[in-house]
Amino acid sequence: MDHYKRMVIFTKVVEQGSMSGAARILNMSPSAVSQQIRYLEKISGITLIHRSTRKLSLTEIGQRYYFYCKQVAQAAENAQALLDTEKKEPFGELRISAPVGLSNYFIESLKDWSRALPHLNLNIQVQDQYIDLITERIDLAIRVGEMPSSSFIAHKISEMHMKLYASPAWVEKHGMPTHPNELGDENWLHLQYATNDTMIQKYFFHESTYTSYYGEIKPKYLTNNTLILHKMCEQGYGVCCLSTFEAEQALSEGKLVKVLDDWNVGTMNIWAVTTQKNTKSAKVTQAIEYIKKKLKPIQP
Repeated sequence: MDHYKRMVIFTKVVEQGSMSGAARILNMSPSAVSQQIRYLEKISGITLIHRSTRKLSLTEIGQRYYFYCKQVAQAAENAQALLDTEKKEPFGELRISAPVGLSNYFIESLKDWSRALPHLNLNIQVQDQYIDLITERIDLAIRVGEMPSSSFIAHKISEMHMKLYASPAWVEKHGMPTHPNELGDENWLHLQYATNDTMIQKYFFHESTYTSYYGEIKPKYLTNNTLILHKMCEQGYGVCCLSTFEAEQALSEGKLVKVLDDWNVGTMNIWAVTTQKNTKSAKVTQAIEYIKKKLKPIQP
């Protein structure tokens, strides 16, 4: 057990750049930290750190050793955080950012949980465009698609299947298409984000014949709001692409029908995104679990 403790101490010395810095983090004296590092080197017979009056530097083997020690230290911190989260009651304000259509689907999952926590307030920021987590003080962002590399922590919590939908009135007027090339630009509704590009590319794959089709489309109707897109589709404007989450209720109520059901238009990942400081927060980790349960993938 003492050996694992020394590995953690060694990790903190490297990260803090000094014995005294590690001592402050670990609530130890600098001499005690130095003694543990010397003992670690003595029992291994290998020098891990070069010491000078100005700074510490790792030997080559010390660098490699630090890589594994860091994983041990992180695992210990994660294990302790799990216990702390279990004991700690969420409190304060929980600020969540999420896309319009998806938040409309999962928001119910937080109702009973939040009601049972008298010291927790929910602040839901809903928009289809990404916002800055730091500037807007967001604790948890639910995001869809491929995550660009960033300093944030992203965990995949689900995925959503995309399908094409139209209203029964639209199908009655235009007929049910059997191939994507039967849908002209005038038949399309599209969700437009920050870009001004009105031309979209869609890839279709037929699940039975294993044939594919690629089309460039200039939709007649554009909007930056998923709920408006959904409503326009129900009102017979044309065909749009929605997730099975977003279309589930309207489909069951007969307000929408699937179009080109044999053609696959893709799957998108759903991520829970936090800043580094929020990875161990009880209110964040518990909210993620409730949202994750609600967002179990609905098969197309």
